[in-house]
Amino acid sequence: MKFVSYSVGGGAFSAGLSVNGQVVDLAAGAAALGESLPANVVEIIQGGDAALAIARKVEKAAADGDLTSLPEADVVLGAALQTPPTIYLLAGNYQSHIMEGGAPAVNKERINPRPFIKPNTAIIGTNDPILIPPDSDTLDYEIEIAAVIGKAGRHISVADADDHIAGYTVFNDVSARSLKVADGRDERAGDSFFDWLLGKWCDSFAAIGPYLVTKDESGDPSTLEMALRVNGELRQHSDAGEMIFSIPESIAFLSRFVTLRPGDMLCMGTPGGVGATTATYLKAGDVVVAEIDKLGTLTNPVQ
Repeated sequence: MKFVSYSVGGGAFSAGLSVNGQVVDLAAGAAALGESLPANVVEIIQGGDAALAIARKVEKAAADGDLTSLPEADVVLGAALQTPPTIYLLAGNYQSHIMEGGAPAVNKERINPRPFIKPNTAIIGTNDPILIPPDSDTLDYEIEIAAVIGKAGRHISVADADDHIAGYTVFNDVSARSLKVADGRDERAGDSFFDWLLGKWCDSFAAIGPYLVTKDESGDPSTLEMALRVNGELRQHSDAGEMIFSIPESIAFLSRFVTLRPGDMLCMGTPGGVGATTATYLKAGDVVVAEIDKLGTLTNPVQ
């Protein structure tokens, strides 16, 4: 299934499914079948197997032409997940990204994943603008595959991690590589880390793809090709299999410390090719297109 959050005529976003290029409303479709579903994708995921089973009935009825639907071109697709409980991300999870920054390749057996989070206020959807903040002129892009948690858990084993995944989406971890906040301050140990973190948190810096694709439809995420273009120029090209820590390994590690909840996102880091390597930063008027095989395309202008 391909979940979407869509809007018509500037109204509120509602949960839907993309079926053969048409969008069917999940709450209305379920009601037409004598069932019930929430109007929010995260709440549907939180409903577990029972809610997903109803969504599959809606999908089949829509494919059979038994439910009202709208062409995707006639609706506004927002971030597939409007209200993920937490957005987790991994820093430095591709060797190519580590090495392009001048650091040596790492030995996976001698390191741990480096998770951090982003606030929900950073979320934007496809076609929404990436906003250049007044405190930075070094705006950068990072294409990532994001796993969406479907079942809560803590102390999840690597072997069981896949059972906790609902599906995958495209994510662009927009980053301000430097901030204009250090003038006149007394530097303290750790300032550079907190500047880096603030540079991840700005409004519009969490671009989420228009589709949440369930894992039965996406297949093995490690095989999915990833590409990011700026104004049509290919900047990043890799596949998810090149990540250092796999999705199951990262879920297992993170769940040692926090309870993962349905709707949580785990964004898996970016391959080489970011703008910081060549100081080719995003500027107003640029258009960033992030695409992952089977997961769709995420397009964002910069302003």
